Amino acid sequence: MNLTNPDKSAILERIQALDKVVIELGCGSSKIQPGAIGIDMVDLPGVDIVCNLEEGLPFLPDECADIVYSSHFLEHLSDLHLVMSESFRILKKGGVMKGRVPHFSNPYFYSDYTHKTSFGLYSFCYFSKQTPFKRGVPTFYNSVNFKIIRIKLVFYSPFLIRNIFRKILTWVFNSSRFMQEWYEEGFCYLFPAYEMEFELEKL
Repeated sequence: MNLTNPDKSAILERIQALDKVVIELGCGSSKIQPGAIGIDMVDLPGVDIVCNLEEGLPFLPDECADIVYSSHFLEHLSDLHLVMSESFRILKKGGVMKGRVPHFSNPYFYSDYTHKTSFGLYSFCYFSKQTPFKRGVPTFYNSVNFKIIRIKLVFYSPFLIRNIFRKILTWVFNSSRFMQEWYEEGFCYLFPAYEMEFELEKL
């Protein structure tokens, strides 16, 4: 971690003047979101701000970001509540938090010893006062209130023939909320999902 110069691009000095602010958490060496401000704990070429995200984002002002994005990063956190709360804080009203996380049934999830948090269909419902699903969850653990725009189950295999079948499963089990919930209740260990795509809006 580069503690001597955590803000490598001096982006924090001009963040308030930017037309659109996209924050990419856990970006690694290459960002997925063009023009994003990359934040990671490892000092790699694609990282603009080096910090320990387990300690939050205290260097970012309230309501400064239009988008907070992450791809296969949130599962590495031991304190998901903190990062979700911080993402909510720094987003502007109408701003969006989106990205991808591995589904808990993904057999590859357990191969990575750095994975600390697992995700299922209802995980983001704990950060919303409204749920698009039939099954409800407690929402009194925190004051975060995202609107759930989209939760999508993604089925994928690195093996070509198997992946064709997985694409069919992606269509079938995302055809309705009923099918999504039926998948987790009855089929998740028969047909493991690879990941989930999520999109949340700050109300």
